[in-house]
Amino acid sequence: MTKTDGQEVANPATIRRMTTSSSLGRRSALAAVVFERYGLSLAYLGLGAYHLHRLWINGPGQPNVDGTLLAGIARQVIQLQLEVYVGVLLLVGRRAVVLPQTLQDVLVPLLATFFNATYSAVPILPVWLRKNLCPMDLQTPLAAAGLFLNLVGLAVAVWGALSLGRSFGVLIEMKQIVREGAYRRVRHPMYAGYLCLLTGLALANGSLAFLILVPAHVGLLVCRAWLEEARLADHSLEYREYQKTAGFIFPKLGRPRTPPV
Repeated sequence: MTKTDGQEVANPATIRRMTTSSSLGRRSALAAVVFERYGLSLAYLGLGAYHLHRLWINGPGQPNVDGTLLAGIARQVIQLQLEVYVGVLLLVGRRAVVLPQTLQDVLVPLLATFFNATYSAVPILPVWLRKNLCPMDLQTPLAAAGLFLNLVGLAVAVWGALSLGRSFGVLIEMKQIVREGAYRRVRHPMYAGYLCLLTGLALANGSLAFLILVPAHVGLLVCRAWLEEARLADHSLEYREYQKTAGFIFPKLGRPRTPPV
């Protein structure tokens, strides 16, 4: 084992052996990492530019859920900030210490990341799939609660991205392990934010389409987190110790244990 930026990871010879013997193959893994750095970063920056243009030309418009104009603006600004920041982080991120090992390490993160596109197809679905199933007297309070959860979830996701800094990545790969900020008591705070956001989305819409799409999206995110956990635990003793002190998606109950020196 060796240390990189204070993190204990497998030595370079072991990394090369694990990478070349993986089912993905070294060349494919390197191609995936290049795509992540340049293709995905430009995709996120393009989304940010698109949403900025819409916000500048059209204003916040009518929010999808009942709420104030200020809340609608806040939601779009936070979403824009997340897209631009993620795009920049992918472009200037640290090199991976351990490359993606299997096809799952590439496909599952990509599916989880771009699953958001399925929500834009809801308006063209049959009426019975997109009709709000909640009683009329509950739709407004549920929509307000959904908007609140949406804003909180986006804010937590941004905090997680800020805490990761240049260690942020989309694919299952190993960079420097972060244990500060949003990661002090939770190993996947960005997923906690997404879970909060998606719960708010389901509450606000209340349709059968969202009751199907949201659990599927959450399942993909949890699957990605499990894959990442397995890879990090395989290659980092520090991460295995970190698992003992921090919760998976939500903080562990009680006072966090002091990590060993």
